[in-house]
Amino acid sequence: MVQNKNDMSNKIKLFTADDEHKEADFIISEVEKLVGGFHNLTGDNTHPDSHYGFSDIAVLFRTRAVGRVLLAAFKKSGIPVRFGDASSFLAEYPFHLVTDTIKLHLDAKDMIALDSVLTHGLNMDKKQKQSFLASTPEEKRLEAIFGEQDLTKPGAESAVQLVFEKFIPDETLDDTGLLRKETLLNMAKEHGVNLEQFLHQLLLDTYTDVARLKSDAVHLLTFHASKGLEFPAVFIAGAEEGITPVQRKDTDIEEERRLFYVALTRARDILFITHAAERKGFRETEKKELSRFVEEMPATLMEKAVIKKRPPKPEQMRLF
Repeated sequence: MVQNKNDMSNKIKLFTADDEHKEADFIISEVEKLVGGFHNLTGDNTHPDSHYGFSDIAVLFRTRAVGRVLLAAFKKSGIPVRFGDASSFLAEYPFHLVTDTIKLHLDAKDMIALDSVLTHGLNMDKKQKQSFLASTPEEKRLEAIFGEQDLTKPGAESAVQLVFEKFIPDETLDDTGLLRKETLLNMAKEHGVNLEQFLHQLLLDTYTDVARLKSDAVHLLTFHASKGLEFPAVFIAGAEEGITPVQRKDTDIEEERRLFYVALTRARDILFITHAAERKGFRETEKKELSRFVEEMPATLMEKAVIKKRPPKPEQMRLF
């Protein structure tokens, strides 16, 4: 059970939404109340201690499909959000070009990094790569790729920005990609001019994700990515059969139960569990049932969360 240090009777709040979009709307509304955005306007005292910052809040989900709906809703709302799906996105195209370019700068003899930059960054075929290698001295390769721009000045952030400008323009990235770009730029900024130290961190942290950044934004994380972290306020979204636990032939129910428990125990003060009565699947909208893991929890630990309607705006007095 999640208990507030100042209120030992604090219960887990369970919310049932009509669909995944209403679920996202509810979560966003509660986040706004937690940070005090609409607290004084609505008279809603659900969160009397509305003193949390965005970075004190995490929204956890089991599958990427749930995460995509939440991410779109947060982006639309204007609430700052950081997305972490526990995947080593630096090993994926096109983000691997960031580390490969820095590797090449630090070691001009790194042929694997060079091949990656030429193949995936400059789209060279085998013949073009051979011609490049034959005509470009080792110490001039990076300059030939980027022109006269210096990869190290004024710092690691500038180097990462240069790679994105050269190889990964914003129009090629979706919302998740843009957030990952922001993640890398923020991490690079922390390392100043030390590119080698920055690369070392990237390579050591296999699961580079935004949960480790200290910026003021809501953390949108998979259950896996939340492991080892703690937040004052947590929302567990998509608590439905087929999502947690996932519905596969090889599903290990005990492992799924363990993951759900990991998500539960990320909350320090406040915990919401939300689910949708129906959710859009791959082909059609499907009716959904509450997760068995929630059903297994003692009813005495939970209370239903309800949407409180905002009072109507006072009618402006007319002078005539």
